[in-house]
Amino acid sequence: MDNTIDAKEEDYLYIQKSQIENSGNGLFTAIEIYKGEIISVFKGKILTNIEAEAIVKLNNDKYFINLLDGTILDSNTMNCFAKYANDSTGFIKSKYKNNSKISLDEAENVCLIATKKI
Repeated sequence: MDNTIDAKEEDYLYIQKSQIENSGNGLFTAIEIYKGEIISVFKGKILTNIEAEAIVKLNNDKYFINLLDGTILDSNTMNCFAKYANDSTGFIKSKYKNNSKISLDEAENVCLIATKKI
């Protein structure tokens, strides 16, 4: 089942100030995205534990994703739309609800996938 959007990410995604309080920038779409569609693919560097620990000490680990094999994907220095998707279930109460999840696509890429129509 092909659940990819037939366009370049930069043609339908954009970054602007998040509507979630104290969240910085957020990810927005210019088109309708349907449940199950891949919104964006995470890009980044796979870190060793030593590299990850050094980044954590610098308090610069806000774009880490723990992968199933125990490694860490760091999107901080990459042009990557997916990293701007805010988690509305974070430490603050928000009227916004999550509309996507982090998962794997058929090629085992880490992706942001819509859990409802956006």
